Amino acid sequence: MSSAPVIRLCRPGKQPPTGDLKGNVVVLDLALRGENPQLDVNWANRLGSRLLAWVDHHDQNIWASLQNDQRFVLRPRSQAPACPPLIDRELVKERGAADTILCHGDLDGVLSAAKWWILQDGGNPPDWLDPDSVVADTRTGTFTKTGKFLDHALRGGNDHIRRLVIRFAYAQAMSANFGNNNLAKLEMAAEQHHQAVNNSLGQLKKAIPLDDLEGSVVFLDLLTAQGRIDITEILLSLQREYDLVILRARGKQKSIKWVVGTDPARSGLDVRKIFGLQGFAPFRAHVTTSQLQARLPSKYLPLS
Repeated sequence: MSSAPVIRLCRPGKQPPTGDLKGNVVVLDLALRGENPQLDVNWANRLGSRLLAWVDHHDQNIWASLQNDQRFVLRPRSQAPACPPLIDRELVKERGAADTILCHGDLDGVLSAAKWWILQDGGNPPDWLDPDSVVADTRTGTFTKTGKFLDHALRGGNDHIRRLVIRFAYAQAMSANFGNNNLAKLEMAAEQHHQAVNNSLGQLKKAIPLDDLEGSVVFLDLLTAQGRIDITEILLSLQREYDLVILRARGKQKSIKWVVGTDPARSGLDVRKIFGLQGFAPFRAHVTTSQLQARLPSKYLPLS
């Protein structure tokens, strides 16, 4: 069994400087930045042979230029609705053990990190890991009991909880002791998620249908919402009635973020096509006010 890899959680375009990363690196479930993906290719090139693999499933045009770069393992969402199924024993054996795992912080991403770690240490990933990652990243299907628990814990937690989710999956695969204290932390995070869901559902009455736009579109302003909210839960709830959901919410460091979501199976829509985006899922994207003004110009949206 190798020493535990360093886990670095990351968002697209926010990778640490290559000099800050220990040894050989794998990048999992991380899209190349949509506005200028070449910057991420340059980052990968600075890693050189230290980059064992970049595994992703967020379709982007630049993939065509990376076909001959064996470090990149890229599959479209139509073939890979989640990232963990792309990681198998043959890939990990071929590429070798990672000293650093850089992954996206959603459940799909952290389960990708757990699976790579398990496989490089010779373990067998839990049966629930791949199917639950698909449920998490498509929001279709049904979680196992374990997957539901980890999804709720992650959505109610922080980066420490995300790392605990990775350790939970690893411990289960390797028959290792996870620890009652760590389990209690996951349970507390799951309970915080449940409280956030209740608070979030109370916000739905504020939703405003945008009747000046074509189709079934609704807007919900969450800037003044008190307490914790769960944007995923709000999107899922409103998407049962509306084809397109627009949310305004608080971002990090007092910023404002705009989120647009849809249920493609119900609406037939793809937010990537609506806004000309790359590197996002078809059902959810962060957009700018200028993008909204250009694509969904409604008098009811506070875009000024």
